[in-house]
Amino acid sequence: MLESLRNFSKSWVMRGVLLALAATFVLFFGTDFGGGGGHSGGSSGAASVVEVGDTSFTVHQVSREFNDQIQRASQFTGRQLDPQTAIQAGLLDQAVAQLVTRTLFDQAAQQLGVTTSLDAAATAIRALPQFQGPSGRFERGQFERFLLHNIQTEEQFVNQVRLDLLRTQYIDTIRNAVAAPAPLTDAIFKRRGERRVAELVIVPPRPDAQVGDPDEAQLISFYEDNREAFEAPEFRIASIASMDVETLAQEIVIPEEDLREEYALRGNEFFQPEVRDVAQATFLSREDAQRAKTLIDDGKTFEQAAEEVSGQPPVDLGSVRPSDVPVAELADAAFGLAPNVISGPVESDLGWHLVRAQNIKPGRTIPFEEAREALHAELALEEARDAIFDVLNDVEDGLAGGASLEEVARDSNLTRTRIDGVARNGYLRTEQADPDGAVTAELVQRLFTIDAAGTAETIESRDGGFSVVRLDEIVAPRIPSIDDVREVAITAWKADRVAALAEETAQKIAERARGGESLETLAGEFNARFERTPAFDRTGDGSTISTELIAAVFEASPGEVVAQALSNGAAVAKLIDIEPADMTDPARDDMSAALTGQIANDLVTQLSIALQNDIGVEINREALEDAFLPQR
Repeated sequence: MLESLRNFSKSWVMRGVLLALAATFVLFFGTDFGGGGGHSGGSSGAASVVEVGDTSFTVHQVSREFNDQIQRASQFTGRQLDPQTAIQAGLLDQAVAQLVTRTLFDQAAQQLGVTTSLDAAATAIRALPQFQGPSGRFERGQFERFLLHNIQTEEQFVNQVRLDLLRTQYIDTIRNAVAAPAPLTDAIFKRRGERRVAELVIVPPRPDAQVGDPDEAQLISFYEDNREAFEAPEFRIASIASMDVETLAQEIVIPEEDLREEYALRGNEFFQPEVRDVAQATFLSREDAQRAKTLIDDGKTFEQAAEEVSGQPPVDLGSVRPSDVPVAELADAAFGLAPNVISGPVESDLGWHLVRAQNIKPGRTIPFEEAREALHAELALEEARDAIFDVLNDVEDGLAGGASLEEVARDSNLTRTRIDGVARNGYLRTEQADPDGAVTAELVQRLFTIDAAGTAETIESRDGGFSVVRLDEIVAPRIPSIDDVREVAITAWKADRVAALAEETAQKIAERARGGESLETLAGEFNARFERTPAFDRTGDGSTISTELIAAVFEASPGEVVAQALSNGAAVAKLIDIEPADMTDPARDDMSAALTGQIANDLVTQLSIALQNDIGVEINREALEDAFLPQR
């Protein structure tokens, strides 16, 4: 509802609630849109696709929420998501869920008679930092520019703020009444806050261990015990035909007269202003600036005079254009000087100044012949961004008319690539399976959604290009014979044996340590590494202890010695000390607050489900699919 306000102020009161309800749509709608059938209004922007009680939403309204979800996700991931990917990621589901959830709470608050005044809404708006000027006071101009940018009237925006305030009052009656029970907080904090100290012996695997080669019986036994580890995954062989904007732009010819006309229309863009090396010194008064100027006239350098009078050296602004100088008075003075001349006193809001200009590079207009290549590239790229849609339409029309991928690629001058086997995880069947580097995570994901060989799908890229991928063959997963993987199996058997030797060594050390021998002495005897850890908790915080050892140490009793296999070797640990959690630690209060928030969020989620049943929600899945999913 309050799109612009939520976009501008991420700390707005409803943000935490909406995040808490991010998973609610699974309860509302299952794994898809579910819900009721809604009205059969199709995909028309004026038809209702979501109804919550007596409130209806059109495709256009859902689209705005969906686009907001896409933009936030794109900012988070650092790449622009296309609608298809966003839908697959569940963002459309979440957009619908948030519309529904907010509206449910709006209607519930109004049914209970919760009210808020215009004055309260106005106070909330004036408090938003987006509408405050440098003085911290509300700026009417900034507010009006915001409304203009978001195509809203003041009345609409104020009403949205009032709805948010109503919703907040309603939900806060639940949230403020919840507190995590102290026994629960204490029990969890005691467990999480406990820290332990241990002595460790780390036994690394030794690649130089003389394990020899397995005999045939050993190799076959190892292979049979680990058959799934040698399984070749399902591979998909595909053909790709693609076009990007840059490649298409290279084919576009811009007539000479068009280039000259564009050059003339954009003449100001080809003017390079004068550049000077500028330095300035600042003084407290005109008298100080004049005294420094007199010292310069008497033979002192600019730097010496400024230091003597102000105690500060001049500030070098570097090579600048007039627009680069932030203070207008300094810019006027600097670019009005002859080379290597120091100005008289110049006043600005920052004080009084002396200005020096050196190394003047005169301004000039870049001639057409010099600008021609860059101008051609820019115009060709603009035309290519428009023309590529025509190319895509021709390709899709050709495929729909029965032409092969090879034929449409030839006719439309697409770049062709063959992927000779890629697995679902992106693993290539051979090093030469992707000679052109065409395999991307998105392409693999789409390739594995195709059901039958011979089917082609179009993928539009973020830069405006597209690819058509055709599944040519599915190579089913298989477990190869021992002869096919003999060398790989031998290498795996040796690695397994080396790891087993490390575990056997750790067991020997543990047995002798249980008999009373020092772990530090045993580490030296077995050429292993000894350390005494600082106190660490169940996350390993405070130590470099490996993940595998943490659980073993926290299950041990004081003085107990345990051996543990690691992902890279083995280890022996002896529990030396247990430090109980400090129940006065402020972190306990933080945990209590976090638990309270989780309990409150659970209650709010349950309330939203109850309201959905009471008020009623209907969603037209078919219309949503027609509006947002690509048509085939």
